Amino acid sequence: MQTTMSRSVEVLPHPASRRSTEVRQQEIVLTVLALAAERGVEAITTQAIADFMGLTQGAVFRHFPNKEAIWAAVLDWLQGQLGEVFQPAPGASPLAEVTRIYEAYLALFAAYPSAPRLLFSDTFHHPYPRLHARLQAMVQSCEGRLAQWLAEAAESGEVRVDLPPPVAAKLLLTTIQGLAFQSCVLGIVADPVAAGRQLFPLYLAAIGAAKEKP
Repeated sequence: MQTTMSRSVEVLPHPASRRSTEVRQQEIVLTVLALAAERGVEAITTQAIADFMGLTQGAVFRHFPNKEAIWAAVLDWLQGQLGEVFQPAPGASPLAEVTRIYEAYLALFAAYPSAPRLLFSDTFHHPYPRLHARLQAMVQSCEGRLAQWLAEAAESGEVRVDLPPPVAAKLLLTTIQGLAFQSCVLGIVADPVAAGRQLFPLYLAAIGAAKEKP
């Protein structure tokens, strides 16, 4: 396996042995991430999950009642990862928080290239309306928290005072999503973290971030 997720699944001992539901559910989520990176989201079936783990489909359904429940667990995982990204750093300035979040987003997508594939697929949008609503709320929450930090950065003089924080937050997320799509879906950006660091000064210039004094 070539992906981080694949390696995570491979090191799990004795995949066919009896394990607790919580542990097995986590293994199934990691398997979905591995399959998404290796074969694409649309190729993921419960049979593919079972084959990858050395289980039967019945064993998979003992831990999840249906496929929607599996996707819901994957979304739970993604929400947990983003929760860590948005965990405030003690004592950091608002602009430092925005910078940290930007780099943490890119690092997350570099470590889990299947995550953007899942976000950009139809899986969370058409077949499962409840998951689509959850994903919408999650993205809006991330955008809102970014906007709050950008508003605080404007108040503290770190960025331009006429900055519309929601617009600036959307621009930053759009930049991240574009890099993730080009890197993890199209494969035309080899290193999203390095590419993101090249773009970030342009974003800082756009929001009028104060330059460091020599």
